[in-house]
Amino acid sequence: MRRINSRNKGANGEREAARWLQSHFDLENLPERNLEQVRKGGHDLVGFEPFCIEVKRQETLNLSNWWIQAKTASQARAHPSIPVVMYRQNRQRWRFLISARFLDNSLTKGFVILNEKVFVAWAKVILNKLASNNETVS
Repeated sequence: MRRINSRNKGANGEREAARWLQSHFDLENLPERNLEQVRKGGHDLVGFEPFCIEVKRQETLNLSNWWIQAKTASQARAHPSIPVVMYRQNRQRWRFLISARFLDNSLTKGFVILNEKVFVAWAKVILNKLASNNETVS
């Protein structure tokens, strides 16, 4: 049985996630891996603002810890950002964690899980709102 290098799997997952985002949002530039995150902290992909994307390519799910990691990374940024966990298990489609407050503003804790189709629709609403307010959107 072949041993999986988790670092390579994570890097490959980040590249795969960046290509997925570029194709589903018609991004001019491919989101880039944040290679400084180990030393300086932060999230996995840059170039898809205002979203703070954490990518997980793992078989064993640890949603609560991943959500805490994404929230912490988004709060550490100089500009306000929206935490998102993008995760995928082998032979599965991408899933996304977003704040539960997007369902109900009174929900101050927790997350909800979105499939690809719902995430794209939700994120496009966010991007369109920002664009209509003349804010910078990458």
